[in-house]
Amino acid sequence: MTPGTRRNFLRQLSLIMVSVAGFLAFLSLFRFAIPKLSRTDKRVNIGRPGSFFLNDYTYVPEHKIYIYRDNTGVRVVSSSCTHLGCAIEKTDTGFQCPCHGSSYDKKGNILSGPALKDLPWYRLYRSKDGQIIVDLAKTVGPDYKLSVT
Repeated sequence: MTPGTRRNFLRQLSLIMVSVAGFLAFLSLFRFAIPKLSRTDKRVNIGRPGSFFLNDYTYVPEHKIYIYRDNTGVRVVSSSCTHLGCAIEKTDTGFQCPCHGSSYDKKGNILSGPALKDLPWYRLYRSKDGQIIVDLAKTVGPDYKLSVT
């Protein structure tokens, strides 16, 4: 292989590599521009109201939610930090993200960042047999409860 041919080969190879890298970068940015489409139902059955501790939060990791039950009803809040989606932890004063330090009060209102949005609370339904259904596609305010009476 002559020096000129080797140089041309390396130029073409580097052009191909840069093109592939640029295309992959474009695809990764394009992925964020389009919302994730899911064909699965966003409603999940979490059981009967009596299966949750009174005046306490129950963490359900498979659905990324906390369930709160008191004498008047049941509420459900997301357990995913609104910054980058890390699993938040329950504290005495509210919720804390262990990844980047965002904190929320007991109603999910943001107290300190880097998160910029409050935690979402989800709409609840009762099935015919009395079980609680959470609709993860519908958000409500933090004072919304499904009555247990």
